[in-house]
Amino acid sequence: MIWVVLAVAGGIGALLVGMIGFGTSLVVLPTLAILLPTMFAPEIALRLATGTTMATMAVGAVVAGIAQSRGEQVSWPLLRIAILPYAVGALLGPWAARYVPVDVLRLYVAGMLMIVGLWSLRGQSSASGGQREWHAHKHEIRAVLFGIGFASSVAGVASGLFAIPYLSRFAIPLRTVIGTSTVAAALYSAFGTLGHVSAGWYMADLPPWSLGYVYLPALAIMAVTGAICAPAGVRLAGRMNDRLLKNVLAVVILVAALVIAWPST
Repeated sequence: MIWVVLAVAGGIGALLVGMIGFGTSLVVLPTLAILLPTMFAPEIALRLATGTTMATMAVGAVVAGIAQSRGEQVSWPLLRIAILPYAVGALLGPWAARYVPVDVLRLYVAGMLMIVGLWSLRGQSSASGGQREWHAHKHEIRAVLFGIGFASSVAGVASGLFAIPYLSRFAIPLRTVIGTSTVAAALYSAFGTLGHVSAGWYMADLPPWSLGYVYLPALAIMAVTGAICAPAGVRLAGRMNDRLLKNVLAVVILVAALVIAWPST
C-alpha cells in the first residue's frame, strides 16, 4: 500500500510541476515525511525524505522543462543568469542540513511554505508581471537566486516556491516566469541531489538501497509516474488563466505547510 501511495504522490507532484513550475516537493516531501518514519528511525527518515524528494524533483523537472521549452515559454537570457547561483546554492544546502536537528528541519520547511503561500495570496495577478526591468538588476537576481537555491535545498523543497514569486516582480509574463523556473529547476534539483547524496554518503545506519540520503526504491517508483504526468501538467496549464494559476500556487503551498508541520505537533 505504501508503494501505491508513493506512485500517486509522484504523479500528482509532477503534474503540478507542469502546471505551476513546482509541486513535486509539495506532495512528495509531506508523503515521505509521514511514511518513511513507519519504516526507518525518525532521525534518518526525514533526511531520507528530503534527499529522495530532491532526486524525484530532478526527474519531473527535466520532463516538464523539455515540455516548457517546446512551448516557447522560457527566457533563455534570464535562465543563463539563474544557472550558476542555483547550482552552487543547491549543492551547499544539503551539507548545511546535515547539521540541523530533524525537528528544526520540519519547522523550517513548514515556515518557509507558509510565508510564501501568504505572500502569493496577497500578490496581484497580472499577465505582464511586475514593473521592474530584470536586465537592470542582474546582480540582485544572482544573489537572490543563490539564496533561494541554498535555502530551498536545505530542506529538499522546490526552488520555484520562492523563485516564481520573486521573478514575478519583474516585467516578465507569468507563464514565462514559470517556464524559465521549471527549466532552471532541473539543474537545481540535479545539484541538490548530488549534495544530499554526498552529505549522507558516510553516515551510519542508512537502510539498504540508499545512496547517501536518497532512498532508491521510492525514487524509482515516483520517478516513473512523475515522468508520465509532467507533460500533462504543462498542457493543462495552457488552459488556465494567470489569476487561477496564482491562486492554485498559493493554496497548494499553504496546504503543504500544514501537512509538513503536523507531525511535529
